Amino acid sequence: MITKYRAILRMKYVEMFSYQLSTMVWMFGTMIQPLITMMVWMNIYPDQGDSFILYFISLIMVERLTSAWDVWEMDRQIREGTFSYQIVRPFHPIHWAIAENIVYKGLFLVILVPCWIILSIFIPSLQLHLSFSQWGLFIAALLLGAIIRFAFSFMFGILGFWMTKVTAVYATFETVSLFISGRIAPFSLLPPLVKQISTFLPYRYMIGFPLEILTETADRQTLLVGFIGSSIWTVLLIVAIGWLWKAGLKKNQAVGG
Repeated sequence: MITKYRAILRMKYVEMFSYQLSTMVWMFGTMIQPLITMMVWMNIYPDQGDSFILYFISLIMVERLTSAWDVWEMDRQIREGTFSYQIVRPFHPIHWAIAENIVYKGLFLVILVPCWIILSIFIPSLQLHLSFSQWGLFIAALLLGAIIRFAFSFMFGILGFWMTKVTAVYATFETVSLFISGRIAPFSLLPPLVKQISTFLPYRYMIGFPLEILTETADRQTLLVGFIGSSIWTVLLIVAIGWLWKAGLKKNQAVGG
């Protein structure tokens, strides 16, 4: 397994640098929305400017490191009939997708971490003071958030065996996420009812929960609920992907692959 992953990672690394310009445009393009939202909130609450700067710059980091895009590729490949080549490979397609995620997020880290360090020199509010244990909790929450977002993206991609343009459905999922996951506003500013509902939905655990740890706004209750919720959703999604994949293969074979 490790040897196979090394080979796939090398292939994806070379592939990534074949499209380095589009990769850079895509990565930096996604930063526009958080920066605009940050300026809006800073105008509404000018006395909390430092908090919003830390929150939304952290959001850029967390959003990029948990991002998932597999549904778009799978939807196109299934519609064009090229996904059959992925199926007949000896290695499950999900491993190729995971390897691609690792490579691209490694690039994001290499670029974003130095940018953060440089910015923190000029913007004191970006200077983090997390303890070793807090960093450990953040990394664990970030990993769970990335797994949940990836799993949803891959699961929606599998639905392409039954649906045309499944990306439209996924876009609706992402739109809801925009408002509940903490991308439009910090969780503390959401209405009480939305906060209660979000406890049972996956959105907060994808982005908002890691953000709360990184910005040091998560108390013990938040940590407990966050890790329990993240773990439950991770298990549910793994089971759902396994079941849908088997059903999708049967559907694909029934229509002639």
